[in-house]
Amino acid sequence: MTGRKRLLYLCPVAMNLTGHWIERIRIAARQGYEVHIAVPDDPGLVGFDLGGATRHVLPLRRGLPSPRAELAYFMAIRSVIKAVRPDILHAITIRPVIYGGIAARLMKVPAAVFSVTGLGFIFGDAKLARVMRPFGEAAYRFVLHHPNCRVIFENPDDADLFVAERLVAREKTRVFVGGGIDLELYGYMPEQPAQEAEPVVILPGRLLAEKGVREFAEAARILKSRGRMARFALVGDVDPGNPGTLTRDQIEAWVREGVVEWWGWRNDMIEVIRQSSIVCLPTNYREGAPRSLIEAAAIGRAGVTTDVPGCRHVVVNEKTGLIVPARNPQALAAALDRLISDPSLRLGMGEAARHYAEAHFSTALAAERLLSVYAELSAPGGPPSHGI
Repeated sequence: MTGRKRLLYLCPVAMNLTGHWIERIRIAARQGYEVHIAVPDDPGLVGFDLGGATRHVLPLRRGLPSPRAELAYFMAIRSVIKAVRPDILHAITIRPVIYGGIAARLMKVPAAVFSVTGLGFIFGDAKLARVMRPFGEAAYRFVLHHPNCRVIFENPDDADLFVAERLVAREKTRVFVGGGIDLELYGYMPEQPAQEAEPVVILPGRLLAEKGVREFAEAARILKSRGRMARFALVGDVDPGNPGTLTRDQIEAWVREGVVEWWGWRNDMIEVIRQSSIVCLPTNYREGAPRSLIEAAAIGRAGVTTDVPGCRHVVVNEKTGLIVPARNPQALAAALDRLISDPSLRLGMGEAARHYAEAHFSTALAAERLLSVYAELSAPGGPPSHGI
C-alpha cells in the first residue's frame, strides 16, 4: 500500500468495539492504515489498547430515540468526518450505517464500507416495525448507493433481501459469516459431565421477546414437568430502550416459579459458557451471525437455535447442534431433551463445533476478508487520498 490511507470506524457502543471489532482494527493498523475510531465514551475504554488508533467521542443515546438526540448524533458524526477526512469510512450496525452513510454521501467521502450485522427491529413483525420500515428502507437506499462502497452482511439471506428490495446492487455486497473470534482466548474446553450434576442450559443475550426468551422459559417448564433434571439460565439483562424488552417482573416470576435462573449481565462469558452444557438461542427474528453461538462453538458447546437467517449459518444441524422451528417451545423442548439426556451426543457436537469454528470463524480469516475489501476500494483508479 503506498502512503497511509485514513480509515475511520463508526462503532455504536464501546462493548461492540472491545468485544467484536478490536482485533480486526488492530490488524488494519498493523497493515499501515492510519486508524481512527468514533465511539460513545465508556469507562471500559479507559486504558484499553486501541492498537494505535485515535479515538473520537460520539454521543450515547439513552432510552427511546428523540429528534434532538438523533440530530446531535448525526452532527457529531459529521464533525468527526470533517476532522479526520477519511479515505475509507467503515460504519458498523444500523444507526452508524444510516447516519454515517448519509454524511459520507453528502460530504463526498471517497469510499465507504457498511457492516449490516443483522436487520434489527424494523424488519420484524411488530406493528411499529411495519410503520417504520419504509422510512428505514428509504434511508438504506440512499446510503447504499454511495458510488464507491461495499456492504458486508453476516449471512446470505440478509444480502438477498437487500438486493431483492433494491436497497443495494448485488455487486456491492459481500457475505462474511461472523466477525471472527480469538480462538486462543476462547480456547476449547470440553464439558466434563458429572454423574451427580445437572446439565446447564444457558440463553445468553438481551432479554427481548424476539430472542425467544418466552419460548425458552416454556421449554424449560415442559421439561421440568416431565421430571427432566436440568438447569435453565438466562444470562443477560432487560433493555428498557428496546420496545421488545421483557420486564423484570416477568423474569422474576419465572424465577420464583422455579422455571429458570437469572444470572444477569455477565462480563465473563468465557467462564459462563464453560460452566454450561448447552448454549441455546431460540430467536424468532433475523440475526446477523450470533456472537453467542460462535463463542459457544469455539469453546466446544453444542448450540440449539432456530431456523432463521444468521442462526442457521452458524449452527450446522445434527453436526454442531440442533436447529428447530422458531416460536415453537415444544420443538425446542424436544431438541434440548435430546442433548440433556445424551451426554455423548452433546460432547460429540461440541467437538465438531470447535472444528467448525477453527475452519470458519477465526479472527485471522475475518481480518483477511476485511482487508481485501479495503484494498478493493483503494485500488488504482479508486478513491484519491484525503479527498474531502
